[in-house]
Amino acid sequence: MSVQVDLAWILEVARRAGVDDPGIDDYGVPVAAVERHRAVLVGQDIYHGAYAKAAALAHSLGRMQWLERSNLRVAVAVAHAYLVAAGVPSKLDQERVSALVVELKKDGCTVRGVAAVLKNWAV
Repeated sequence: MSVQVDLAWILEVARRAGVDDPGIDDYGVPVAAVERHRAVLVGQDIYHGAYAKAAALAHSLGRMQWLERSNLRVAVAVAHAYLVAAGVPSKLDQERVSALVVELKKDGCTVRGVAAVLKNWAV
């Protein structure tokens, strides 16, 4: 199932996951993440399927500074929430979360790499 999220959805996930984060430094990042996961070129989705769309969201939210200190935590939460909303059973544990954080911190991190990590979250 393809799910398209909006800014309000991301901000709600960020509010829940980013507990004690005092604020948003750059609203442009979550706006860009929303548009990125919806991106279409010549009538075709750029990101195909739940893993790729969740990866596009996580990549944008985790790689660009937009929160004072919860960027990676929120990126993980958004990826998981997206997969759940898309009907993809996924399991979070410390090992899976750590794998995503390590991927997002890599200099050469790509959406494809993030999607590969997210596929390991499947139950």
